[in-house]
Amino acid sequence: MAVYYSVEKIRDYCEKVWEKAGLSAEDADACVDVLLAADMRGQRTHGVTHMKDYCERLKKGTATPGDDLEMTQTSPTSLVVDAKHGVGMVVGSKIMKKCIEEAKKSGACFASVHNGCHYGLGAYYPMMAAKENMIAFSFANTPPLVAPFGGADPLLGTNPISIVIPAGKYPDLVLDIATSIVAKGRISLALKEGQKIPKGWALDKNGADTTDPAAANVGALLPFGAHKGYGLMLIVSLLSFALSGADMDINLPRFFENTDALSNIGYFMGCIDISKYCKVEDFKNRVDSMFAILKGCRPAVGSNGVLIPGEIEYNKTQKAKEQGIDLSEATLRDFREMSEEYGVPYVF
Repeated sequence: MAVYYSVEKIRDYCEKVWEKAGLSAEDADACVDVLLAADMRGQRTHGVTHMKDYCERLKKGTATPGDDLEMTQTSPTSLVVDAKHGVGMVVGSKIMKKCIEEAKKSGACFASVHNGCHYGLGAYYPMMAAKENMIAFSFANTPPLVAPFGGADPLLGTNPISIVIPAGKYPDLVLDIATSIVAKGRISLALKEGQKIPKGWALDKNGADTTDPAAANVGALLPFGAHKGYGLMLIVSLLSFALSGADMDINLPRFFENTDALSNIGYFMGCIDISKYCKVEDFKNRVDSMFAILKGCRPAVGSNGVLIPGEIEYNKTQKAKEQGIDLSEATLRDFREMSEEYGVPYVF
């Protein structure tokens, strides 16, 4: 039976661990907010389950607290950022804040980032900008886990696409997808918790379909939508590494498995200020009108109706605020070990 813990209880514990691990109180708060947003949205693969992994990198020096990143503004609408291997959730939040600040002046701002680390829930950063009435984007390349369409070797990352468009009376549109059939975190979680994976998610090292997460871990994931997902995956890769000078997907270490290696992930993120194009209220009314049409569509046979991207996760978030978050035994085990290591009382 699942045991649920309040969001604030988990937040308080994790912030104390992060501070003991070397983050400032402000950065610890930002970091935990990203991780909890993932758990509350039901995306556990990007939540507190990886706390120990991030802290392990800090101990080894293959991640830094993220307080010394270098942002260079090359035009009113562009930033070039050296993340200095900073904890991704800290760095990502700081970069998007700067993009928001500049977009309010110029109408848009985008950042090209190198020397990045895994930054958790990709949608979190565009969601920050949506609160400021902006349309926002975040892309990143990742270690080679996916076979290109027609191939058997893992040459491309899962390369997520995160886009948020604010609405009025409806929840914002939040598109947050890996360009593989599933995120690599789903394989890692299945491996960690001893579960099988569905057919069609991955290939083993011989290029054959597999339901074994261990075999998938040394094989390759598949792009979603065959050649279409492959095309988008490649575009995200090029925007992330070719523009910034980050490492190509094939040269990136597996972040949570090879914690001894520095990570030079690339991000491309930014936002557009709606008010520079039209009245925000008018824009949101138009978005709402479109959503109303879609929500009013007759359900297909076997369907409960049309959903807006991000609607399921929004509903899960509201439920988590009331019910709390269930933590797996594997995550609780990590928490017990971190309590012992960092001297933070175990409260679960």
